[in-house]
Amino acid sequence: MIRRVQMNIGYANDNKLRTLDSIFEESTRVVNLFIDELWIKQDFSSKFITFKVDTWFSTRLQQCLGKQALEIVKSQRKKEKKTKPLFTKSILNLDSRFIDIQFDNNTFDTWFKLTSIGNKINLNLPSKKHLHFNKFKSWSLSKSTRLRKLNNQYFIDIFFEKDKPDLKLSGKEIGLDCGYKKLLVSSENKIYDSGLESVYNKLSKRKQGSKNFCQSLIERDNKLNQSVNLIKYQSFKHIIVEDLKNVKKNSKGKFFKKFNNKLQRWSYSKVLNRISQHCDEFGVKFTKVNPAYTSQICSKCGSVHKESRNGLKFSCIDCGFTLDADFNAALNILHRGAYSPSTTQNLIL
Repeated sequence: MIRRVQMNIGYANDNKLRTLDSIFEESTRVVNLFIDELWIKQDFSSKFITFKVDTWFSTRLQQCLGKQALEIVKSQRKKEKKTKPLFTKSILNLDSRFIDIQFDNNTFDTWFKLTSIGNKINLNLPSKKHLHFNKFKSWSLSKSTRLRKLNNQYFIDIFFEKDKPDLKLSGKEIGLDCGYKKLLVSSENKIYDSGLESVYNKLSKRKQGSKNFCQSLIERDNKLNQSVNLIKYQSFKHIIVEDLKNVKKNSKGKFFKKFNNKLQRWSYSKVLNRISQHCDEFGVKFTKVNPAYTSQICSKCGSVHKESRNGLKFSCIDCGFTLDADFNAALNILHRGAYSPSTTQNLIL
């Protein structure tokens, strides 16, 4: 297992931040130079860069950026896109040759020493540990790091590694329905939601790219993490979710414009990814099932009717069984992932 921890290095003085800006500007230019050359040569299979470009960066850093360019080009080809990619992000993938991490007990308890960049640059960048960092105290620190600038903020991503535990043989099995109004509803009829809908409402009113919009995105992700953390993974041996893909694709025209704007900020992929990571850490089996008709099937009699689902309520038009629509969907997800059809009808009687 590998987990990323984002460390803020924006505490550095203005002179150091200007130096970082010059590194980001040059690295973007250099990556695109490598991409240009690779595209001309139609080289999409090499594992290493064997040529140099005109830059003040060290040979070591050129090798790193060349590898980064190779990955971008290969990704473009894998997506079957025929146009040459353009790299615009302020991201450098580095390793222990460039960054030495030191821990202290002062106000800034973490320092990143950046060397071997070129032009005799030698930077000591301060940072502070946080709750997410402390969660991985027992994990091994990886040699890989990532230097980033996003929305005028500066970060270093560090990575922790640990072997996966064996899957648990005891515990309960649950299905989770991931929705917009209520983020997660379980087959035990428990709701895991820290107030995401109110954040989606905020986002729909913000101008995309504005400072308030970016702050609301951070709030959304924090609320998402809080919601997923409410699940007591220790109690379960198997968690089943829907294999949601392209839910928001082609949604234009299907819903009111106002709701569609909110729907675009629904981050179900992040939700499922977070749950999967927690399952890995706790030895819980994680299964994705086909989402077809889970909201239309009666979890008691098994009949399928679109008309049975009416907003937040499910009322089977065949047997008359009534319950919360999301709870009904969660039960169907559980049935689909853990039980045979002959054993499902007795679960909720």
